Amino acid sequence: MCGFSLFEDGPFGFSFSDDRTGETVLTTKDGAFIMQNKYMQLDMKLPSRKIFGLGERNTGFRLGEGTWTMWANGQETPVDDGSGGLQTYGVHPFMMVETKTPGEYFGVYFRQSNAMSPVIQYKEDDTIFSFITTGGQMEMYFMFKGGPKQILQQYQNIVGKPTLTPLWSLGWHASSYAYINQAMVQANIDGYAANKMPLEGVWLDINYMEDHADFSVNKTAFPDLKTLTDTIHMNNQRMIPIIDAGLSSMDNTNKYYAQAASKGALIKSTINADKQGGFLTQHVWQNHTVFLDFFSEDAKDIWAMGM
Repeated sequence: MCGFSLFEDGPFGFSFSDDRTGETVLTTKDGAFIMQNKYMQLDMKLPSRKIFGLGERNTGFRLGEGTWTMWANGQETPVDDGSGGLQTYGVHPFMMVETKTPGEYFGVYFRQSNAMSPVIQYKEDDTIFSFITTGGQMEMYFMFKGGPKQILQQYQNIVGKPTLTPLWSLGWHASSYAYINQAMVQANIDGYAANKMPLEGVWLDINYMEDHADFSVNKTAFPDLKTLTDTIHMNNQRMIPIIDAGLSSMDNTNKYYAQAASKGALIKSTINADKQGGFLTQHVWQNHTVFLDFFSEDAKDIWAMGM
C-alpha cells in the first residue's frame, strides 16, 4: 500500500509515498492550491509522463502537455491537440499514471460535475498536473497500486460496473439526420433487405418530432410511425427514436412542460430568476428549452409518462 502524509507546516498539502522504498508517488508540495467560488486549482507533481484518461476526446492514447478540457460538448469530434476546449460528449474525470516502477500504476478519480480543464506541464524533469475546475467540491479518490487492470477494477468498484448490453445492440444499425420523413426511412430499410445486408436497429433522429418537441410525432412527415415500427419489430429488428434531454417551453399547452412547471420539477436558474418562470432556459433545437430536475420525483413521473 502507499503511505500518506499531510503537511503540517506552511500551506495545506499532502503526499503519497511507496511504503516499500519511501519514494514519493504523488505530492502537492510547492504547488498551487486555490479555492474560490468559481475557480479551484490543485497542483500535483507526478512520478512519470505516462498519463492516460481524462476523456472523452479524439487524441492519442497517452496524454502529453496541454489543457485537457472536460465538459460535454456536441462538436463534431475535432482532433484534440491539448489547446483546450476540444473535448467531445463524454466526461470521464479519471486518470491513470505510471509510477517510477515500470508497469505499476495509480489512479485518481475527480468526482466533479462542473466544467474542468486539467493542465499537464513539463518543467525540467518534473511533470506537473493542475486539476482546475469552475467550482463544486474538491473530491478525489486515489487508487493504489497494481497494473492498469487492477487500477481500473478499483475505479469501477467506485463508479459502478458497466451494464451488459443486449445482444441486438452489438449488431449493425442505421441512423442519419438526413432521413427527414417516413418514406426515406422505409427506403433505407428496403435497401438493406434488397442487398441482403443485416440490420438490427433503425434510429430516428429528431426529425420525427413535431417542432423538435419531446414525446411528439410529426404526422405530416411520419404519417404512420406506429405501423412502420410494428413492421420492423415483426422482422426482429428494433426502432429507436432519439429523445432530447430538454422540454420545449414554447407552447404553454404542452402537457409535459405545463405539468413540470406547475410542480416545480424543472431546473431553476440562479442568474435569470425573474425570467422564463425562473427556469434554466437555453436555446437548443427549440428556441426555449427547459430541463427536468431528476432529483424531483415529479420529474421522473413526467418523463415516464412521456415514454
